[in-house]
Amino acid sequence: MTDYYPWIVFNVFVIILLIFDLYISKGKIYKFKSALIWSLCWVSISMIVALWFFVEDGSLMTNNERGVSFLAGYIAEKALCFDNLFVFIIIFEFFQIPAKLQSLALTYGIMGALITRAIFIALGSIILSNFGWVLLIMGIFLIYTGIKISLVKESDSNPENNLIYRIANKFVNVSSEFDGSRFRTNINGVKKFTPMFLVVIVLASTDIVFAIDSIPTIFGITQDVFIVWTSNMMAVIGMRPLYFLIQEIQNQFRFLKYGLSLILVFIGFKMSMEYLGEKIGPLINSEYITHFHINTYISLGTIVGIITASILLSNIIKEKDGSKNIK
Repeated sequence: MTDYYPWIVFNVFVIILLIFDLYISKGKIYKFKSALIWSLCWVSISMIVALWFFVEDGSLMTNNERGVSFLAGYIAEKALCFDNLFVFIIIFEFFQIPAKLQSLALTYGIMGALITRAIFIALGSIILSNFGWVLLIMGIFLIYTGIKISLVKESDSNPENNLIYRIANKFVNVSSEFDGSRFRTNINGVKKFTPMFLVVIVLASTDIVFAIDSIPTIFGITQDVFIVWTSNMMAVIGMRPLYFLIQEIQNQFRFLKYGLSLILVFIGFKMSMEYLGEKIGPLINSEYITHFHINTYISLGTIVGIITASILLSNIIKEKDGSKNIK
C-alpha cells in the first residue's frame, strides 16, 4: 500500500483539479489580467507539488534530489507546453474557431495531451526497464528534434500540412460552417461533419507529436516514473489560461523555440553520454567516463538559464518592421 499511496493521492488531486478547471472555465474567454492571474495560480499549485517532494521525508535537505528533478522536469515540460500552445493558436486561427468555442476546443486539446502523455509514459517506463539501450536512441532523437525545431518555419505548423487533416478532409464530407459544439450537422437534409470534428482530429495528431518529444525529454532528466508522471500532469493542467495569455504576448516569447531547441539538445547529449559512459568507460578502464553524470542541479540551472535568456532576448531584441510573429 505504501508504494501506491503517493500515486493514489496525486491522481485524486489531479482529478479534482481537472474538474475544477472544467467547471470554472466552461465557455470562458480569459482576458489578459485574469489569464495572468490564473496562470500564476496554476504555477503556484505546481510549486506546492514540488514542495511535497522536498519535504516528503520530513526534511527539506534530505532526499531533495526528487524535488529538484521535479522542478527540472516541470520547467522543461512547461516550455514544451508553450510550443504546443503556439501550434494551437495557429490551428484555431486556420479553422477560424469562434471565440465562444475556443475554450471547448482547448478542453479537447488538453485532454488529448493528458491521455497521450499517460500512454507514452507507461510505454516509456516499460521499454526502459527492459531495454536500457533505448536511452541512447532517445538521446539521439532529442538532439535531432532540437535541431529540427530551430529550423522549423511557421508555415510548417499549418494544419494543411498535417497528414491526418489531409486524409480526413479528403474522405470525410465536411461543412463550411460550425454548428455550435456539434461534430455532425444536417444541411439541406445531408449529414455532414462540422469543422469542429477536423479541429479535434488535428489537435489529437498534434498531441501525439508533442508527446513523442515530451516523454524522452523528461526521461532524460529523471527515470523516476512518479516524477515523470507528476511533472507532466502539472505542466499540462494549467494550459487553458496560458493559451489566452500567450495570445496577448506572443512577441515576448518569439525566441522561446530556440531556447527549447537548446534544452532538447542538452538533455539528448546528457542521456547519450551517460549511457555511452557506462558502456565505454569499463572498456578503456576510465572511471571518469564510466561514472559520467550531469548533476540534476546543473540540469535545472541549465534549463532555467536557457528559458530565461530566450525570454529576455525576445523582449530586448526588437522585431524587424513587417515581420510576423513567431508562433
